Amino acid sequence: LVHASAVAQSSAEQKAAEEAPLVLRTSDESEDLLRIRHTSSHVLAQAVQNLFPGTQVTIGPWTEMGFYYDFDLKEPLSDADLKKIRKEMIRIIKRKLPLWEEVVSVDEAQARINSIEEPYKLEILESIL
Repeated sequence: LVHASAVAQSSAEQKAAEEAPLVLRTSDESEDLLRIRHTSSHVLAQAVQNLFPGTQVTIGPWTEMGFYYDFDLKEPLSDADLKKIRKEMIRIIKRKLPLWEEVVSVDEAQARINSIEEPYKLEILESIL
């Protein structure tokens, strides 16, 4: 049962929301948004590597307006592939895997990257040292 005044109030609130200017936050303005974008880029990388074994991950940072990842793939991605990637990302997110931040030495980082055979990541690490 919905009270009529609640419906009227919702309509008024909806009209006000439609008239209000849309403000898109940037990563610089929201630490939570930065974390979401950073984590989303990792989810994207995991999804692509799950669906396309042998894919090499290059660079994939968060940006002011979102995130991206560059991949070294055997074949270019199609529109159908993008839909599969989206579904895989949703599947990964629904698993509610634990997240953590870990600080390791340069030697440990190099060893981990070498163990997963990600040469582009190694290049990135070496470029920032």
